Amino acid sequence: MMRRLSLLLVLPLALAACDGKGGTSVSINATSDDGDNSTFAMDNGTVAIKGDGFEGNFKVPAIKMTAENFDMDGVKLYPNSTITSFNIDAKDHPGDGKDEGKVVAAFTSPAALATVKSWFRDKLTAKGFKFSEKGNGFAGTTEDGERFTLDLSADGGEKTSGKMEIVGS
Repeated sequence: MMRRLSLLLVLPLALAACDGKGGTSVSINATSDDGDNSTFAMDNGTVAIKGDGFEGNFKVPAIKMTAENFDMDGVKLYPNSTITSFNIDAKDHPGDGKDEGKVVAAFTSPAALATVKSWFRDKLTAKGFKFSEKGNGFAGTTEDGERFTLDLSADGGEKTSGKMEIVGS
């Protein structure tokens, strides 16, 4: 059930972000407790879906996800950032078992590394996240108790590359 729901929820999100310019790579992998696996992948306007009893490929306009399309418990990406890839991996454990999930978003920000790092430090602090510095980024937990890491690297001049990973169970 969760895997089908995940696929259905992300497709409208992806299509709502369509602008026809460039593209964000989106992938979802959902596994049920009985081992059934469903996948959704979109890259440069090509969508592939595979699940129980259904498999298909089709074309849609390329999407471009930005800072406004991402929110981690109230913390968005640095303003005017562009998400280059967005991946979800979910495992369904019905009954008393807790579902597991991981979200990874890679992005580029239009500012120097020090500026982006300071901006995230301020936002994470303001939201009450428990975190510590880790290299050029941070590691900690959100207010909901999900673990996260944020890795940042200078990408020439006034540009920073980043990868946000959130793991929940």
